[in-house]
Amino acid sequence: MFDSTCRSAAPGLRERKKLQTRRRIVEVGLAMCDENGFEATTVEQIAEAADVSTRTVNRYFELKEDIVLGPIEDFTAAIAAELRKVPPTEQQLDALRIAYMNVVLHADEPGSQVPFTWFQRMQRIVQAAPSVKRRSLDYTDTKSRALCAVVGERMSLPADAVQVRLLVSMWNSIVHTGMNCEAFVCGQKPVTPESSVAEVQIAFDEFFRLAAIPRADTGSGELTTAIPADLGTIPVHPDPVPAP
Repeated sequence: MFDSTCRSAAPGLRERKKLQTRRRIVEVGLAMCDENGFEATTVEQIAEAADVSTRTVNRYFELKEDIVLGPIEDFTAAIAAELRKVPPTEQQLDALRIAYMNVVLHADEPGSQVPFTWFQRMQRIVQAAPSVKRRSLDYTDTKSRALCAVVGERMSLPADAVQVRLLVSMWNSIVHTGMNCEAFVCGQKPVTPESSVAEVQIAFDEFFRLAAIPRADTGSGELTTAIPADLGTIPVHPDPVPAP
C-alpha cells in the first residue's frame, strides 16, 4: 500500500506529464507551421508528429491557432515568476522591464522553459497567417491576468485595481510597440534575444520621454515624468537611450 507521501506526489507527476505533452505539441506545431505554412499544416499532422492522438491535441488546444500561440502563456508565466524575484520598488514599470529582460536574455540557455526559438517561430507565423494574428488579440487578457496578479501583490492592491490594470496595459503596449518595429516586421533585422531587448528598451525610453512634463528648474537640466508615485519619478533623457 502506498503511504501518504506517495499519494500526495501522484498529482504532481500527472501534472508534469500533462505539461510535457502540451510542450511537445507546441514545439512540434510551431516547427511544422513555420516550415510548411500554417494553412498547409493540419491538426492531424501535428498530432502524428507529436505522437499523440488528435483528440489529445483538441483537449489541450481549442483551435489550431492556439497551438502556435502557446508560447504566449508560457512566456508570460516566466515573466510573472521572474517579477516576483525583483526587489521591491515603487517603479513597477521598471520592475517589469527587468523581469522581461532577464527572461528573454536567458531564453536560449539549456533548460529554458520558453526557448527563444519558440518566440521566433511564433512571430513569423503570426506575420504570415492572418487567422493567427487575429486570434493573438484574444491573448491580451491572458497576458494581463498573470502579470496583474504579481503587480497587485507588489503594490498591495487587488489584481483588478485600476492602477494595476493600467500599469500592466502600459507595459504590454510598450512590448508590443518594441516587438513590432519596422526592422522586425520588414525582416531588416533578425529577431534575437538581444535585438528584442534593445527594441523594447527603446520603446520603454520613448514612452517615458513622451510622458515627461517639464517642471521648474531642478538644476539638472533633465525632464522628470509627472506620473503617479506608484510608478516612481524616473529621469528621462531628451532622446531615447539606446539599449546596450
